[in-house]
Amino acid sequence: MTHPRQRRYARPLLSVGARRPAAVVLACAMLVLAGGAVLVHDQYADPLDRWVSESAATRLAGHGKTLQLVSDLGQKADVIVIIAIICLACLAARRANGAVLAAIGAPAASVATEKVLKPLAGHLYPYASYPSGHTTSFFALVATTAVLLAGPQSGKTPRPSRILRVAIVAAAVLVGCAVGVAVIGLGDHRFIDTVGGAAVGIAVVLTGTFMLDLPVSRSLLALAWPARRPAADAGPEPRAPSRAGETSAQPSPEP
Repeated sequence: MTHPRQRRYARPLLSVGARRPAAVVLACAMLVLAGGAVLVHDQYADPLDRWVSESAATRLAGHGKTLQLVSDLGQKADVIVIIAIICLACLAARRANGAVLAAIGAPAASVATEKVLKPLAGHLYPYASYPSGHTTSFFALVATTAVLLAGPQSGKTPRPSRILRVAIVAAAVLVGCAVGVAVIGLGDHRFIDTVGGAAVGIAVVLTGTFMLDLPVSRSLLALAWPARRPAADAGPEPRAPSRAGETSAQPSPEP
């Protein structure tokens, strides 16, 4: 009796324990994005937004070159280089879904900001520049890194310790905050723009993560990029069926 071939699935991006926190972060990012869209307007009358923006612009007025260097981390050229590095690392680790997420996450977030949200905000409020494209792109990379580090362990492959993974994500978040402060200090954006950009980048990447973790997506990825099967999965070699009347080759014990 023949058995149908078992369907294979690519390893999920998120471990079981990381799915609920990721869903909470996604919901918070959507709420922040919606709240920013309500608060943004042509005069930026929100007190917190005005206070943070004016304080940053005043205190960082003499550091224009440094601010420009930090702000450039959200430029297209730098973002493309970082995406390429992440994709190559994922392909080397045979994580095709991670490479797909890195390749489409930040570009999709950037398109959502530049082609949809920013023109919409500019149409409604003539002086608005919501959300920030620089913080959108960089926080999309931050979210991608966090997702890849939160993935389940694969077999006997060594995995960084939890403390190291948390430290890497925290450092990436700090750099993303520095990018947001830099564009505020340069006068390109207000505080609410950077918060909205971070929310867009995180929301788009996490939405893509949950879509890639669907069974149909993992099945298609497994077909397109099959993982190596360990030697233990191969099992023992099947023996040839014995012919009728054939005796065992083992010698009988002596009396």
